[in-house]
Amino acid sequence: MEYKGDIVYIEQVLAGNLNAYSHIVNRYKDKAFNLAFRICGNTEEAEEIAQDSFLKAFRSLRSFKMKSSFSTWLYRIVYNSSISQVRTRKNRVLSLEDFPADAKDFIGYDANEEVAVEEYRKSLVNFALQKLTEEDRALITLFYYEEMNPGEIAEVTGINKTNLKVKLFRARRKMQEIIEKAEKKKLICHE
Repeated sequence: MEYKGDIVYIEQVLAGNLNAYSHIVNRYKDKAFNLAFRICGNTEEAEEIAQDSFLKAFRSLRSFKMKSSFSTWLYRIVYNSSISQVRTRKNRVLSLEDFPADAKDFIGYDANEEVAVEEYRKSLVNFALQKLTEEDRALITLFYYEEMNPGEIAEVTGINKTNLKVKLFRARRKMQEIIEKAEKKKLICHE
């Protein structure tokens, strides 16, 4: 079935066809989960945050002004929920299970060298992401993984565009430093 567009489904929901919301959920569920996961670093929490965010969006659908895209509005809800979750959590230690599948189980990877090198690089990036603050992880995720432009990210995060560019630059630099330090100390060494 071809997706008709967010506005079409939103109008249907507002007109009483509550089933139309499932089209919106299906379209954005993976991206909402990914954003939540990149910020909080835990699969179960990310699933809960994504579900809660869709519920919050549904309950507030009448207040959606349609001045921005629905995805931007939804990502703001996911972003705020994720940041709140991380800030309320105290001294949580990340386990290897909290990393995405492409960042774990690199040990014993039996493939050609190019694939192994690419997997190693992905593991370094994910390792570095987990070492950043939740805000920095969110900025990197929105810019690189969700491919949002600075204006859209500013709308999602509430950070002004100029400050956002500075924060994004600093987050990239922190990631680079973490990766270089890990490489030097062989913190992530899978031979």
